[in-house]
Parts: sequence; structure tokens; C-alpha cells
Amino acid sequence: MARRRGLGKLVLVILVGAVVGSAVGEVIGLVLGHFMPDSMVEKFFLEAFTYTFPPATLPLVVFSVTFGFALKINIISVVGIGVAVYYFRWY
Repeated sequence: MARRRGLGKLVLVILVGAVVGSAVGEVIGLVLGHFMPDSMVEKFFLEAFTYTFPPATLPLVVFSVTFGFALKINIISVVGIGVAVYYFRWY
């Protein structure tokens, strides 16, 4: 029997997979970079595509709030997203 899962859970799983994958990629890159400084392996794990959304300000009567964030995706975060979606799909 098929289980119903919401879109919110899928988005949460994708975000968790990206965060865990990025953290693992940074750790692997730093560890390998310590033993092989300035190598292609270090660059492979540490270089990331970064997209910054411009900040948006919401002026209110008493104070103002500014929202903004940046996405930083490396190759291991893509692998983490894939593993998380696979886990979400089958378990």
C-alpha cells in the first residue's frame, strides 16, 4: 500500500540532505586539503556554486526587517540530496 507523503516533508528532506552533504564535503575537503594542500581533490570538494539572493527590506512603523540568503552548493551536497531523496522514496 502506498504511503502518502507531503510536499513539505520532501522539501525538508532535500534541505537536510543538502546541509548534511555540504558539511560532509567541507570536512572531506579540509581533511584531504591538510594532507594534499592545493591539490585538485581539495578544489573538487571545496569549490561550490554560490548564488546570493538580494536582500529585501520590509519597513514597518516601529522597525524594519531585512531578509536575504545565499545558496552554496558543492558536489557532495548534490550527492547528499540524492541520498536523501532515495531514502525518502524507498523508506
